[in-house]
Amino acid sequence: MRSQFKATLLALLLPLSVSSQTTTPKDDSLPTSGFITANGIRLHYLDWGGTGEAVLFISGVGDGARYFDEMARTLTDRFRVLALTRRGYGKSDKPEAGYDVPNLTEDVRQFLDAMKLTNVNLIGHSAAGHELVQFASVYPKRTLKLVFLDAAYDRHEGAIIFAADPLMDRTPPPTSPTLNQRIEAEFFREMDVYEPSYGKIKAPALSFYAIWEQHPDQKSNMDDSTKAKAEVFNKTVMQPYQFRNAERFRREVENGEVVVLRGTNHYFFEDPKQKDAVFARIRTFLLRK
Repeated sequence: MRSQFKATLLALLLPLSVSSQTTTPKDDSLPTSGFITANGIRLHYLDWGGTGEAVLFISGVGDGARYFDEMARTLTDRFRVLALTRRGYGKSDKPEAGYDVPNLTEDVRQFLDAMKLTNVNLIGHSAAGHELVQFASVYPKRTLKLVFLDAAYDRHEGAIIFAADPLMDRTPPPTSPTLNQRIEAEFFREMDVYEPSYGKIKAPALSFYAIWEQHPDQKSNMDDSTKAKAEVFNKTVMQPYQFRNAERFRREVENGEVVVLRGTNHYFFEDPKQKDAVFARIRTFLLRK
């Protein structure tokens, strides 16, 4: 059992191969910015154009569609490329309800319907992984391929584990929260109770994991005792949690591929040391027949 697990981890840690395909954007023109009414709300999207199969980027918590600008430009020669800003963030409407994963996924489905897109390749960062899992599970015939950008995690397990985080902010919530604070609280509450069912994914799926080399909230000016606790927690709790999720994805997703990245961060697709290889790997995966 141990030797099999060790072999799996070695496979996960193989370096990313760089394709000969260039990833330099074709031009610096701005994507088209637009709005679509879907599921009763107005959602903001960006459209880089292109022809071929549709690719839809979905951002993580608090981020907007523009985060994917550089990667999106590398795909427009072979794909129709769009990005969606989920409800509650950016220029999209900010209702106080509807942040459960099934409803967020319905936003995506109705957006695609409004754009007259029957099938789609979905690329999601961070929390968007739940929407990718849910969409692929409920609409398998509409799902072409999936790319998880540090996004395929069981956050139900994570919420329990990270309650012991020595650097967790335990400041009581405000008595009169703002709309944005209420939205974020609702979003995280729904995200933490969702349990992904990877076995329902039938589409080919590529999942990246950016392993935390140190606690993301660790600061150089922390006292030695706090820093030591953060380092122990990262090594004994956070990293094992990440590797466990990577192994689960590999085991449960029938047509799944896993890439583990070291020495980078949650936004590895913006990391100058990683992005060209990442873009090339995604392009190769999406073009594979």
